[in-house]
Amino acid sequence: MLLALQKVDQEIASLRKDLDSLPAEEAKRRKKLDELERVASEKKEKVVKNELDVRALEKAIAGSDAEIKKINERLNTVRNNAEYQATLFQIEAIKKDRDGTQDECLKLLGNQETIKLEYTAAAKAAADERAVFEQFQAEARKLEQSRNGAIAVVQQRRAALTEGIPPDLLTDYTRMFGTRNALAVVACENSYCQGCYNKITTNDLARLMGGSSIVTCGSCQRILFLQK
Repeated sequence: MLLALQKVDQEIASLRKDLDSLPAEEAKRRKKLDELERVASEKKEKVVKNELDVRALEKAIAGSDAEIKKINERLNTVRNNAEYQATLFQIEAIKKDRDGTQDECLKLLGNQETIKLEYTAAAKAAADERAVFEQFQAEARKLEQSRNGAIAVVQQRRAALTEGIPPDLLTDYTRMFGTRNALAVVACENSYCQGCYNKITTNDLARLMGGSSIVTCGSCQRILFLQK
């Protein structure tokens, strides 16, 4: 009865194997997707910042041009040479700052295309990965439904097999199945346990041959039966 139960439990474990790996696989894929989306978001922010900086610099340049024009018009009203020279000096200072601002603006404009291309590439990578991730999730849900249905059918067979097995023995078997790599009941051949390959005692061998009690391996505690 335990051998038949073990066979069914091994079938259930096999069905659950892929299901048990799904959460870790999904977490790994989610981490990759999150990283790609984070990079794409950073690239987008960089594009937006660059555009805002360009606009701010262009506004500053326009302001400098307006100020220079205004001061140039004031030259016509200058009354003496000292004031005239001071006004020219002021214009030159503003032009110098304007030229520096314009150089900075041109530099940002020169980088703008590269930054946009980087964002486009990052956004595409993230979008492609999201499509793959969503496809994985869809396939995973299908697999879960299919396997859970199959497991439910096998569980019905298992329930029938457990009838008649003493509760304490079923508890020991279940614990052993979970801790001994899905192998709780093993054969004893030539006085050796086929689970751990250690030799059992003469007394245990005699009890096995008598067939009147449950015998477990003294080394691995698996439940033994004589291989005929």
